[in-house]
Amino acid sequence: MYKIQTHEEPRLPVVNLVSETVDGCKGHGVHTAFVQTQNALLRAGVEVRVNASERCDIVHIETMGLASLFQLLRARERAVVTAHIVPESLVGSFLLAPLWLPIGVAYMHAFYSLADEVLAVSPEVRDGLQRMRLKVPVRVVPNAVDVARFRPQPGWREEIRARLGIAPGTFVAICAGQIQPRKGVEAFIETARSMPDVAFVWVGGMPFRRLTDRYGHMLDLVAGAPANCHFVGDATYAEMPKWYASADCLFFPSIQETFGLAIIEAAAAGLPLVLRDIGTYGPLFGDTYLGGDDSTFAALITRLRDDIVEQARYQDLSHSLASRFDTPRLAELLIAVYDEVLTRSEAERARPARRLRPVLQWALGGRSGRRFG
Repeated sequence: MYKIQTHEEPRLPVVNLVSETVDGCKGHGVHTAFVQTQNALLRAGVEVRVNASERCDIVHIETMGLASLFQLLRARERAVVTAHIVPESLVGSFLLAPLWLPIGVAYMHAFYSLADEVLAVSPEVRDGLQRMRLKVPVRVVPNAVDVARFRPQPGWREEIRARLGIAPGTFVAICAGQIQPRKGVEAFIETARSMPDVAFVWVGGMPFRRLTDRYGHMLDLVAGAPANCHFVGDATYAEMPKWYASADCLFFPSIQETFGLAIIEAAAAGLPLVLRDIGTYGPLFGDTYLGGDDSTFAALITRLRDDIVEQARYQDLSHSLASRFDTPRLAELLIAVYDEVLTRSEAERARPARRLRPVLQWALGGRSGRRFG
């Protein structure tokens, strides 16, 4: 285990956990991942300082905006970066992304290259980073959830259904995510239109507002959704277990994902999973979900609604899946990463972190070594 000086007893490192979502937009999975990471480390006995200006043992960066870049550039400590997205994640998420995508790719490459190590949240992200030809160590450290807090509690199901006017015996399919083309909003609405006896609930909004890809079209889709399709807007992290408890399955038609944290949250709540059959999920989730496409989603939801044995089987598979992504495992993986990064010799460090970051620090902070902000 890492120790600061040779005469000290081995101890866990002090971590500066950096996320721009703390004082910014919280209605997306990257903020949830930050919260889960912070809680996992704290429960494991790690001292965590958030967006700290004082020196720590290691810097762990969860977001990649300009504020995070400044934190990375000024860090004299060794630094790891969690990669939640690849360039493909931008298309269908943000306005005019295909036009400025080359700039986004160059920025991603430069940002990730300054880290001592990049932590990919899935094999999909790892493969995307390898296609970018980063000269930095990359390893997979999946997202996690606090499984216990998503276990349904008495009264939650009835509370949410009463709020939406959904009868107790109605089968409910829920989705959690931003309203944007990449998330499969059109497929969600069309499936709801074809199944008027099932209630469809979408939790999430457009936190980036007019920067959202096809913003006006998304507003029109939501306004024209059938009566059995409920778009309830953003919900706080604390409220999400209640929303999952109100449902009978997760219906997640997203077209592109690098992980899908809502999937593990729903699994922790014991919901059977109906997902679009994309390549990201197989390596992560195995055979624990029902995979389909626009032409089969309704049939898969009908299968769960009408067959209680099948529903129970996929509930059990979800519980098993969630246990593999519980937060104690995340803490264990991260502590191992920190230990390995901190104990590398200078010669073993990635060249950009070892050579380029000090040069940029000198240029931006001056010869005195002062920090800049």
